[in-house]
Amino acid sequence: MVINMIYLDNAATTKPSEAAAVAMMKVVEEFGNPSSLHGAGLRAEKLINTAKQTIAAKLGGSPRALYFTSGGTEANNLAVIGAARARRRGGERVIVSAIEHPSVLEAARQLEREGFDVRFAPVTGEGRVDTDAIKALITPETVVVSVMHVNNETGVIQPVEEIASAVKKAAPKAVLHCDCVQSFGKLPININRLGADLISISAHKIHGFKGVGALYMKDPRVSPIIHGGEQQQGIRPGTENIGGILAFAAAAAECHEDVAAMKKKRALMAAELAAEIGDIQINGSEDHNSGSVLNVSIMGIKAEILLHALERDGVYISTGSACSSHKPQPSHVLTAMGVPQRAITGAVRISFSAATTEEEIKTAARAIAKETAEIRRYM
Repeated sequence: MVINMIYLDNAATTKPSEAAAVAMMKVVEEFGNPSSLHGAGLRAEKLINTAKQTIAAKLGGSPRALYFTSGGTEANNLAVIGAARARRRGGERVIVSAIEHPSVLEAARQLEREGFDVRFAPVTGEGRVDTDAIKALITPETVVVSVMHVNNETGVIQPVEEIASAVKKAAPKAVLHCDCVQSFGKLPININRLGADLISISAHKIHGFKGVGALYMKDPRVSPIIHGGEQQQGIRPGTENIGGILAFAAAAAECHEDVAAMKKKRALMAAELAAEIGDIQINGSEDHNSGSVLNVSIMGIKAEILLHALERDGVYISTGSACSSHKPQPSHVLTAMGVPQRAITGAVRISFSAATTEEEIKTAARAIAKETAEIRRYM
């Protein structure tokens, strides 16, 4: 067990809040199956409906449009694959950005295997989707466009509103899916202003528990990718994770979306690293950033070595997406941005939460500087 752990890998997962833990325990008493017609089942269903209201309100939408899943990955798969299959008679073009989460990229590749015309939109050197390029890819035969709100490796905010306008103009029958897993609870989101038809969110990124997420669907024409019961109008069958859903709602209710505070933490870490280390490169747009993620290349090291060295100091960061951290290939996000291989090799992701303190940031920066100097001696 690590004492005085400084946890700076909040883009991978967050520590469950006390409110979420208390809400989770309600399932011990209200353990009925929400599909059952007796009193215990009806009480469980009522709890789920109340949770829906809380979460949907954070999106400025209707609880009827919210469907719970096992997490962000399933929500993304349901959105991309389910929406494309449901609209195949109207066309077969699917467009996703080159920097999407693997759950979107792999869903798109599955559609490609099914015969869909899948296109991957490039990004700029700052890590933002090239809007001119994506506009050029949209045709009347386009059925799904998927662009994330905040990138999970760089924290860069994508021009979703502009893309939404382009989609509605060039392909009125198409739907826009937006992976909001890294923005929900961190940036203010209003589904109508954002312009997306489908939005994916996840509980464990906002101090809820793993194993529960949701897909908000303004347009419910989505084919299920799981088959079984009639729960959630048959779009996502399976008995709902009541405890996880209640904890999700409790965590969402506590989110305050203090963007300025997060940006201050990110700026402090960047400044401390620049002062302590030198020869670093910040990856991703400074002007369009959520503040929750700092992606920095430390030249002359291998990120994986630094990651494990920092564990001795009780400091936890990452090298990129937790979903692909066991794979040896370089970051697809930084590669798409045109970051040189030397910089990708030394790239680490430092991600913050509302609970991250200034002292933790300064202590972590000193630890990173110490371990970097040691690694550089031998490389």
